[in-house]
Amino acid sequence: MHPISIGVDFGTSNTVIAMVGADGSSAVMKVTSRLGENAALPSILCFRPAEPNPRERPISSAGADAVADYIARTGPARLVQSMKSFLGSRAFVDTKVFNHTYTLESLIGTLLQHLYDATGAREALQNAPLGIGRPIEFAGASPDDQLAQTRLKAAFAGAGREADRIGLEPEAAAYAFASRAEGRHLVLVADLGGGTSDFSIVEVDADGEQPKLTPLAQTGIGIAGDRFDYQIVHNAVCPALGMGSQFQPESKRLPIPLWIYANFSSWHQLSMMNNRQTLRHITEILRTAVDQQAFEGLVHVIRNEEGFTLFQAVSRVKQTLTAQASAQLSFKAGPVEIDRTVTRADFETWIADDLSRIEAVADEAVRTAGVKPADLTRVFMTGGTALVPAVRQLFARKFGADKLVGGDEFSSVAQGLALMGVPR
Repeated sequence: MHPISIGVDFGTSNTVIAMVGADGSSAVMKVTSRLGENAALPSILCFRPAEPNPRERPISSAGADAVADYIARTGPARLVQSMKSFLGSRAFVDTKVFNHTYTLESLIGTLLQHLYDATGAREALQNAPLGIGRPIEFAGASPDDQLAQTRLKAAFAGAGREADRIGLEPEAAAYAFASRAEGRHLVLVADLGGGTSDFSIVEVDADGEQPKLTPLAQTGIGIAGDRFDYQIVHNAVCPALGMGSQFQPESKRLPIPLWIYANFSSWHQLSMMNNRQTLRHITEILRTAVDQQAFEGLVHVIRNEEGFTLFQAVSRVKQTLTAQASAQLSFKAGPVEIDRTVTRADFETWIADDLSRIEAVADEAVRTAGVKPADLTRVFMTGGTALVPAVRQLFARKFGADKLVGGDEFSSVAQGLALMGVPR
């Protein structure tokens, strides 16, 4: 299909590229890996030292290939994920990968280059406008919005193609909804991804040849799927790795600092903890830790880059809980072995505060638009976190289960970004 517009949704968990052809239809460009084809590229990088000359830039792979390379490693390897969560953080300047310095923009740019190669999109990108997405509010504590958007634009430019426009992700999802809708609707678009939850109230008129959209309100918060993962790690894993225990640097026992476990429970922070300064600090604590075995397990995960193994275990639990009432969390960390049942009730208790904050931001969108929940005719839910039962139950309870619609949870934003670029 010859593209007239291209959209890229760089996500916390997955990255998708879509295009619109001359006939006005949108389609996702398939990502090719050694394992086959998929609609999305997992937003993960694996770095390995260049052989035979390790002074050269490390060899990188992305997505499913990165996961396969990391699992099959026989020597040093570094895995980086959830890069989008750092965009608004001034604390992140750069990181060392085998003595080579990478800025956040260069890490994201590397992922995008792999995306373009895996989809064969480079030629299409030279001949069609490119639209990229951004959340209403970037993830992180007090994110710097201007810094985040500047970094995002620079990452795309560094990958070889500047963006022609930047669209709000929930508004892009509304375009995807409108392309399949009929008639007139007042829609709440809920884009629930890995790093952020974004909402848009949109009037959609799909009676004509081309749908017309009128955005009424947009709100967002930096809480979504990664935060739910955080709660599983923090509540089900960290207690077995020394959280709540003590160490005795001098004559008095002190609690092991909670910031260690806060960083450990966040995927983007955990992938950056294996550095000389952090390891020196935590190994000094290990020397006088009261529960040596438990804290040694935590050090083992960080030092041996076992965060991805933990990530896989937690992801399996969360996925299983979408269909079943309980799941088994199995994870080994050096001398510590965790094998416990996590019930859906446990999980929903752990994420209750996060759900309340997400609900409050959805309510804010409705108030800002000057409408009532009963006025909404559809609630379009997209993004991987939209599949979590507690999330769906929340929106069904507030707006009515009959109004909930979905589909293409992982690709609707990319398709919408491409549709937004079609000349009107």
